[in-house]
Amino acid sequence: MKYTNIVIGIIIKKNKIYITKARKKKYVLDLWEFPGGKVKENENLTYSLKRELSEEVGLKILRFRFFRCIKYFYKKIKLYFFLITRWKGRIYSKEGYLYKWIFLDDLKYFNFPSPNSHIIHDLEKMIFFK
Repeated sequence: MKYTNIVIGIIIKKNKIYITKARKKKYVLDLWEFPGGKVKENENLTYSLKRELSEEVGLKILRFRFFRCIKYFYKKIKLYFFLITRWKGRIYSKEGYLYKWIFLDDLKYFNFPSPNSHIIHDLEKMIFFK
């Protein structure tokens, strides 16, 4: 079974997380998300992550680490989540997205795609947010 690979950056600044939402409803649901996108053919995850976050929010990643991978079987996608803790440039929305910096404890007040519930739960357990 061939999966579509998607890289996602969880951008962390002090005790806040950057989230985005499309202005125009590209999808049926109106959901918040962490920035990222599809891995192109013959592209590795690291390069794809750097490219996607440059395109979407205008940043050059300096420090990151792999966080989790979630397989979404019925949609045939693999979501690769990375923690981004250092970057160069000012973060902004290049692709017409709404965005917010929010406290981790406030994630529960925003609607995210269902696979993100596992990621949010794991983030809540991380010590650097305490």
